[in-house]
Amino acid sequence: MRGRCVVFLSALLFPAFLLGAQQTPSTLSTVDDLVRAGIANNKDVAAVRERIAEARGLTRQAGARPAPTLGLNGATGKPLGTIGEEQYGAEYSQPIETFGKRGKRIRVAEFSIGIAEADLQQRSAQLAYEITAAYAEVAAERHKLKLLSDLIGLNQDTLRLTEARVKEGDVAPLEASLLKAEISRTEVSRRSAQGRLTSAELELRRLVGLDAAATIPGSDIPAPASIELDTLKRDALANRGDLKTARLEEVQEAAGIDLAKAEAKPDVTLSAGYTRQNSQFDNLFGLSSSGALSPIRDRVDILSFGVSVPLRTSRSGAGNVQAATARTSRARLRREYLERNIPLEVEAAFQRWRTASESLQMLQTGVLDPSTSNLSVIREAYKLGQLRLLDVLNEQRRLVDTQLAYIDAQADAARTWAEVERAAGGIHP
Repeated sequence: MRGRCVVFLSALLFPAFLLGAQQTPSTLSTVDDLVRAGIANNKDVAAVRERIAEARGLTRQAGARPAPTLGLNGATGKPLGTIGEEQYGAEYSQPIETFGKRGKRIRVAEFSIGIAEADLQQRSAQLAYEITAAYAEVAAERHKLKLLSDLIGLNQDTLRLTEARVKEGDVAPLEASLLKAEISRTEVSRRSAQGRLTSAELELRRLVGLDAAATIPGSDIPAPASIELDTLKRDALANRGDLKTARLEEVQEAAGIDLAKAEAKPDVTLSAGYTRQNSQFDNLFGLSSSGALSPIRDRVDILSFGVSVPLRTSRSGAGNVQAATARTSRARLRREYLERNIPLEVEAAFQRWRTASESLQMLQTGVLDPSTSNLSVIREAYKLGQLRLLDVLNEQRRLVDTQLAYIDAQADAARTWAEVERAAGGIHP
């Protein structure tokens, strides 16, 4: 997709006990920085990246021509008592590939580079989704922890005032007991949030590859840019790494059929050789040019040429052609499946995000804002002596539950939009 359209986790508008999220100074300041660091640091992605170098090496190797052969030979009869019989020679042979085998082999191998790059894109997009979802979880737990910590502080301040009023006899001791129980209840929730935050941060560090000393940024995730569903579907069909892989594999396997047919046909091997043969005839003598009597010897120099062709039939490569045809059909079916299902996957993810966004908006305007106002009214009524402290605490619990649900809804909106991004092709490495 174009840019980094991720999710809402904007600053929360809570009552006085929620003062807003604080930015943590760090070289990693945004979720985009975390995604980039994760793609750069993640060992699994690095392992996928090595497949590109492997594919390039195999493509280079596919272009190698058959190596020539140099043969040296010799024979002598001396070890067996046959004096004078010797033969020495050398032969050079060169296989010649026919029917364009080398070019077809290179073409098949070249597709492997694009497939490896598409696999890297798909794995990077998946990792980006996992990091964004994990960061949304960290952000949500941080907001919950701050909300509960501020609430404990607010209730502790109220408890001190209430205990002073109890000593003066203005209120019943029961109100101080209710506040203590409420503080303990909130402390249990705060500790649970702290445990979840620690777990979420560890998971995020694992995905990004951060050490314990690195700081996780505290900025909120930016809201997604306005984009239409049809645009997302087009982007998915153009950008999805798994669909790119399927398309490339289909073309590669089709080229593999041509290669299998060519390899079924014989190559030609050209050869040339030189042989020197020395012979001596036993008990036969003749006169040399100087008139001396000497043994009769003979030397023969031979230069030979040859062409060899394997005798193959049409059945020699039938099995390989059949296998290549089946692989092509499999790749075509896989590509058709993805082209049919990816738009549905994008639409399903988009609908989940839209539902989460609408729920978030309804919580904000229909529940959270009215609950905040209701709590303010109930507090004023309590100050005027018209309501009990228990009524205030019950309404405050309802508001806190609503605020926690709102934080969860924000995290859900974050995760669902990250899922939309992943379904539409994600971030290109």
